[in-house]
Amino acid sequence: MKIATITVRYGELRSTGYPSFSNKTIAIELGAELEHGDIPRTCKEKLLALAKQEVAIAFGDKVSVNEMEIPF
Repeated sequence: MKIATITVRYGELRSTGYPSFSNKTIAIELGAELEHGDIPRTCKEKLLALAKQEVAIAFGDKVSVNEMEIPF
């Protein structure tokens, strides 16, 4: 079996606000085409880390971002 592409989907549901509660879901899906020599598991882990970081940023969390490592 040859793995040619990888897609990762990550999302979080956060609830806030006594006395008026609200739920908010933010999710992202990232994909990549593998190049010769790429290790699928390593690529998946990198995509998942990027997805978690982007969801945290979307929620307004303070995140340390190294712009040089984000390919998009």
